[in-house]
Amino acid sequence: MPSKTKSSKPVACEQCAGTDLVRRITTYPVRLTGPLEGKQIHVGRVALHECLSCGHLMPTAAGQAKVARNVDMGIRLFLGELH
Repeated sequence: MPSKTKSSKPVACEQCAGTDLVRRITTYPVRLTGPLEGKQIHVGRVALHECLSCGHLMPTAAGQAKVARNVDMGIRLFLGELH
């Protein structure tokens, strides 16, 4: 008997609770805080779910890992810590 695998797709939008979500691969904007407030990093080709009701973007687990890696590298670049 095959076992059901749990979907990583969220049940509802985190912002408006809408249930009409679609998977997309697109650029995900991240606004920085702290000493880099006002700067924004655009991470390209991120796997995410988009709410068709309000347009809210929610990265998948793999997409969130890519965002974290790219934001870390971007912060190090802005602060001049890359050699």
